Amino acid sequence: MSNEKAKKKTTKKKPKSTKKTTGKSAAKKPVAENVVSEGSLLYVDYVIKTKRDGKVFDCTMEDIARKEGMYKEDERYEPMLVGVGWNWLLAAVEEELIGMKVGESKTVEVPPEKGSGPRDPSKIKLFAKTKLAKHGVRPIRGEEVKIGHERGVITQVLGRRVRVDFNSPLAGKTLVFDVTARELITEPEKKVLAVIKRRIPAVPADQFGVSIKGKIVTIEFPQASRYIEGIQYAEIGVASDALKVIEKAKKIKFVVTYERPEAPKKTET
Repeated sequence: MSNEKAKKKTTKKKPKSTKKTTGKSAAKKPVAENVVSEGSLLYVDYVIKTKRDGKVFDCTMEDIARKEGMYKEDERYEPMLVGVGWNWLLAAVEEELIGMKVGESKTVEVPPEKGSGPRDPSKIKLFAKTKLAKHGVRPIRGEEVKIGHERGVITQVLGRRVRVDFNSPLAGKTLVFDVTARELITEPEKKVLAVIKRRIPAVPADQFGVSIKGKIVTIEFPQASRYIEGIQYAEIGVASDALKVIEKAKKIKFVVTYERPEAPKKTET
């Protein structure tokens, strides 16, 4: 018995082998919050111009709009909300946003096939002046025309007939985007408020309430929103966008609270 005990005492346990975790089993590094990735929600500023002549036709900044002589009183000049991968901006531009850092700027060239497409000769049509007159259109070169669901521009007046081009003004042109990443939105409630602002810009975002519990997003609408024309369509857009930015959400609830107005005070006579 003593010999057996001695053997047990002198027997050394083999050390456990340790394996290093590599490859697919390694923990993934979290994506930095100041770097744009697929599915990111962010605000961007941009200036869009045509490559051939450098003419600016759209921008998000008021000072540039004034400088280029394209400022409009009824336009909102502020950074645009972009959901990367959702085609809120041209897909070719959204792809180039990936990897950018907040504050970084980039110039992106978009060829016609990834922009407004090539020019289509079949969209250039001739109309009698009398027909255009029925639509309230003056037969003047450069005049905009709307016939049915098509919009075009008069390019030439030929006697009693008028040539109208229904191609997009940017068809066949290479576009140049100067884009700057301004702010990444990462907090769930702020994401919902951002899409509300996108769909209902007439009402300040701070007048809405947002709460997220489990898979349900509840949005409290102010009474002022009830008087906006087409609010029901805006609500559909808000619900659609909110389901995109809050991936775990299954339901979007809208709440509007109406309070009983105070009775007018009686004046003593």
